[in-house]
Amino acid sequence: MVWTVVGPLLAGLIACPLSAHLVSRGRWQIRHPRRALMVWASVGVVGLVIAIASILLAAALSLSASSASAAAEGLALTFIAWAGLGGLGIVGSLAHLGRVDPGKDDDERPSVAEMLSRRRTDSWQVGAVAVVEIEDSRYVAVAVPGATPSIFVSRAVRHALPPSYLSAVLAHEAAHLDQLHALVRGVGAWHVACLPKRSRLRRELASRIMLLTELAADDVAAEKVGPAHLHDALVALHHLAPSRELEVRAARVRALHRTYPLPQGRVLVASLPGQRLQRKQR
Repeated sequence: MVWTVVGPLLAGLIACPLSAHLVSRGRWQIRHPRRALMVWASVGVVGLVIAIASILLAAALSLSASSASAAAEGLALTFIAWAGLGGLGIVGSLAHLGRVDPGKDDDERPSVAEMLSRRRTDSWQVGAVAVVEIEDSRYVAVAVPGATPSIFVSRAVRHALPPSYLSAVLAHEAAHLDQLHALVRGVGAWHVACLPKRSRLRRELASRIMLLTELAADDVAAEKVGPAHLHDALVALHHLAPSRELEVRAARVRALHRTYPLPQGRVLVASLPGQRLQRKQR
């Protein structure tokens, strides 16, 4: 009777590091970010459900064990039930770590609260999403989920990028809203908190979840505005504010869409802040 509980419980517990391994080890996730996120979430949810069901089953069986021969098993089941409930309480208490600010991806990117505090200089609609221009010298755009989803874009970005590039940036941010990436990152932060603090897997999972949500949004933007515009927008932003992530994302778009027109010798040269990017031929 004890193994009826212990077997599924161990399987449920193993699902936590297993789902992290599936999403953080290997290269296939870079090509299929949405599929990788679905695999990670599915394995994690199934494991959590199995673990909770096993703990509840242990509690129920411990109450029904009344004969003397079942006393040892009843004691073991009681221990499993109480230890499991205590573990669930600890895991549940870590859920507050999942309430990440969707705009706080790194130290250089402003938080949503910071962007909301900026002076608004313009606003317009892109489909069902409101786009708000704010007074900010940094080249940033952040999707803000909520009852009225919106995209906050700095005035510097709008004035520096041509309309086609800006459309690619907005399509990328709108994809974050459509695919609930703020929620995905929140669950990811909770999963990271459940892993051992100094483990390599913890660090890898944190960075991989953030990267995969960016790549998934890139794929949607490429479908909407075309891979050429997305690629050029990423390169332009990299020229304005050098970033290893932007460079990698642009290289990925190039690798996945080799057939889109990108004439050799064309480079994007960033002009002074506040001016638009100029195309020049070598």
